[in-house]
Amino acid sequence: MVTFSGDQTGKIGELRRHLEARGAEVLRFDTDRFPCDAQAWFRQDGGREELRLRCDGQDVRLEPGDAIWYRRARWAEKLPPSLPRQLRHGCVLESEALLRGMLAAAPCFVMDPPDLVRERGHKPAQQRLARELGLATPRTLMTNDPAEAREFIASCPHGAIAKMLSAFAIYDADGEEQVVFTTSLRDDHLAKLDGLRLAPMVFQEQIRKRRELRITVVGSRMFTAAVDSQKVAGAEVDWRERGVTLLPSWTPYELPTEVARALERYMERVGMQYSAIDMLVDPDGRHVFLEANPAGECFWLEYYSPHFPLAAAIADVLVGAPGARRTLRS
Repeated sequence: MVTFSGDQTGKIGELRRHLEARGAEVLRFDTDRFPCDAQAWFRQDGGREELRLRCDGQDVRLEPGDAIWYRRARWAEKLPPSLPRQLRHGCVLESEALLRGMLAAAPCFVMDPPDLVRERGHKPAQQRLARELGLATPRTLMTNDPAEAREFIASCPHGAIAKMLSAFAIYDADGEEQVVFTTSLRDDHLAKLDGLRLAPMVFQEQIRKRRELRITVVGSRMFTAAVDSQKVAGAEVDWRERGVTLLPSWTPYELPTEVARALERYMERVGMQYSAIDMLVDPDGRHVFLEANPAGECFWLEYYSPHFPLAAAIADVLVGAPGARRTLRS
C-alpha cells in the first residue's frame, strides 16, 4: 500500500484486515518517509533482477503475483529541514524518480500506476474524452487570456464559475491549510481577471443542480451516490465547502443505462482500475460530466451513508478475486 504517513483514514487499516483475511501479506510504504526512514532497491546483476521495498523493518521483494495499491504520494517530505534549498530540491527529485520508476517497472499488478494517475488527471483530456463518448459536459474555457475569459463569462446567461486545474495547498500565516473551492463569479472577481497572466484557470457555465453525484469505480464495480447540495447554505456551488454537514445526506443512486455505459467506456479508454467521477443532474434530468479524480477520496461513502463496501472491493481487486479487475485494453 503506497501512501504517506499523514494518510490516517481508518479504512486503510480496514483494507489491511480484508487483505490479510484473504491470505495476503501487507506492507504499507509511506513515500514521505523515503529516503530517510524507508528504503527501496532496484537491482540488476547478471541474469537477476530484484525490486524491494522496506518500511518499519518490513522487507518485501516484488514478485509477479503481488499487487500494489497506489493511493497517495508526498515525495520525500520528511527530509531534514536543515538541508540547503538546492540540495533538498535535488533529493526530492531523485527520491521521486526512483519510486516512480520502480512502480513503473514493477513486475506485478498496480492499481493504478502513478504516471498514469497523473496523465489521466488532465482536465482538457477528460472533457474531450467524455464528449467523444456521448457524455454531456459544461460549456468550458481554460485559459490565461483575461479578454477571452471576460467574453466567455459574459456569454453565460446563468453566470459562470471558476476553479483550478490542479490541486495544491495554500497555508495562512498560522500554517492552516486553505482549500481553494469552486467559486461563483461576481463583479469583484471580474475586476481581478488580469491575474490570469500569472496562472490560467478553468471557467465554466453555471448549471442549476438537482443532484450532485460521486461515482466511485473500483475495478469492474461502480458505486454511485447522490446528494442534494442545494438544501444546505454554502454548498450550492461546491458541496465540499459544507462536506461535513452533508456527510449523512448521501444516498445510493442508479445511473441511466446510457450514462453508466459511457462511463464504463471512459474507464476502458483511460486504462485504469480506479476513479472517483463527479457529475451533476440538472432540473431537466440531464447528467453532466464534471471531472474524474484518478486517485480521488472515497472512504467517507463507506464510513457514512450509503455505506458502500469500498475497502472490500479494493481488496478483491488487489488479490485478483474472479471478475474483480476491470479488463483493460493492452
